[in-house]
Amino acid sequence: MSLDNPRYLSELFLNIRGRSIAWDAHVRAGLITDSDVKKIKAIDKVLKEKQVSVVEKDVDGYAALVLGPEGALRKATDGKRMDVVAYMLVLMGDLLEGVPAFTDSLLSLPMPFAHLLSLLSHTDESTPLLSASVLTTLLTAYLKSSVKPSADARNALPKLYHFFAGLTKSSDGHLQDIAIQSYVSLLRSTFARAIFWDMEEETVAPIVRILETAAAGNGGGSDRVTGVTGGTGIVQGGVGLQLLYHVLLVIWELTFEELVAEGINPYVQYYILFECTTDRQWYILRKYDVIPPITEILRSSLKEKITRLALATLANLATESPSTNLPPLLLSNILPYLQQLSSRFTSASDPDLTADLSSLIEALDSFQSSQTTLSSYRLEIISGHLRWSPPHRNEGFWKRHAREIMDDTELVKALSRVLSGSTDKTVLAVAANDVGVLVREAPGGRKKWEEQGVKSRVMELMGDSDAEVRYEALKAVQGFLANAFS
Repeated sequence: MSLDNPRYLSELFLNIRGRSIAWDAHVRAGLITDSDVKKIKAIDKVLKEKQVSVVEKDVDGYAALVLGPEGALRKATDGKRMDVVAYMLVLMGDLLEGVPAFTDSLLSLPMPFAHLLSLLSHTDESTPLLSASVLTTLLTAYLKSSVKPSADARNALPKLYHFFAGLTKSSDGHLQDIAIQSYVSLLRSTFARAIFWDMEEETVAPIVRILETAAAGNGGGSDRVTGVTGGTGIVQGGVGLQLLYHVLLVIWELTFEELVAEGINPYVQYYILFECTTDRQWYILRKYDVIPPITEILRSSLKEKITRLALATLANLATESPSTNLPPLLLSNILPYLQQLSSRFTSASDPDLTADLSSLIEALDSFQSSQTTLSSYRLEIISGHLRWSPPHRNEGFWKRHAREIMDDTELVKALSRVLSGSTDKTVLAVAANDVGVLVREAPGGRKKWEEQGVKSRVMELMGDSDAEVRYEALKAVQGFLANAFS
């Protein structure tokens, strides 16, 4: 997997490469030696092939020059010569990219990440970005070749993640994309993914918000605009398409870890049996609810690469933790779309995509066939993602199951919580409809609703701004009044 440098960083590197440095003055000031200047001039502003050839003949010398204990980068930092600091960081980035042996030599230095980490908090505007870029390349190379990460790497990675987490919260789409692309590079190892997940409130939460922004605005189609998350260019749902692609790459990489697949979108019921009683307390642990936005992005995908990544991510989730992820996948009603999508691709033309499609469709078909209408309804209520699915307006369903539903204390509490806590107008309308029907079909359960504060809530919703919510709330209140003495 190879990504181009974000344009903002590429332009910054290009600008710094073009600057002239008064090396003789720095020699006189004691910031750099004559021999170091000769090394620099031998590779400065020359063809790439020549630069590589020169450095390969003295990789250890160049490694010591840029990052050694007595190297130019440390001396320039101490001397507050930020022009030299910037130049050295860009030079290091260029050599890391072009000379593999130079990378190995840097990594053999004592504590190779320490000084670069210190520059992440520098007050100069460009220095932290340049240092983070070099650190990303260096750590990615180290993690690729290391079986057991050193204490230095275990210390460096969380600090670098912390820096990038700050960029993901920025309103500047260019900075967001720098952070996300850096994550993509770093998350190729299990160790890096584990550290990332350990810091999930800092690292995962901001990228899920970008995902949700893209999904929430998908009704608007595609445009080429500025002033949106992700900078200038084609956008999907208010998020730059490239940024969205990179966010999906991060989520996809993470879902190769079973622990992440279990935790990033859990659909788990927990029951606590209290001693000496038969009462059970029910609650849901949910992290980020990524399946609804990913399925929405898949449905309205503007590019095949978005389709491919969204499918691959959902396939990982379903494969790594089916018990956790198949219920919300089924509730997202993505199965008909997947079946439709499967007719557009063949295994000969796109084997990876069709393999992901086939595995998802097969898993969802199998799970769906194991569900009764009532169990499907229960899954929907517990998920909190209520929509006008068939049971809600099916009189036969309510006549058969109303009393059974009212005997399910956990389900009644779940519906009550949805009604009291949701701000989604469709969810509120469906929940109010269900309460109204249950009061009518099982009037003996009226007190349960009152104990949960549902009666006062539906009365409150009669004044909602949404017409459908007001209508369903009015019907529910009428049901309470009609059965006031039941």
